[in-house]
Amino acid sequence: MTEISEARCPICKEENNCGNLARLPAGACWCSKETFPQAVFERIPPELAGKACVCQACLYKLKHESIEESGGNK
Repeated sequence: MTEISEARCPICKEENNCGNLARLPAGACWCSKETFPQAVFERIPPELAGKACVCQACLYKLKHESIEESGGNK
C-alpha cells in the first residue's frame, strides 16, 4: 500500500510545499499561477489522486517532457 501524506508529492514523495497546508491566503500558493498538463495527473497513482499536491519540481519536469513530446510547440 502506498503511504498517503498531504505534505508529500504523490509522484516523487518529496515535500510539496503546499500553500494550503501552510495556511497561505487563497491564491497565494505557487500552484495558483501554474497550468497543469494532463501528463501530471496521469503520473499520480490512482490511490493518491486528490489526496496531496504535486510539487513544483515534478510539475516543471512533466511540463518540460510534454513540450519535448509535442515538438516544442507548447
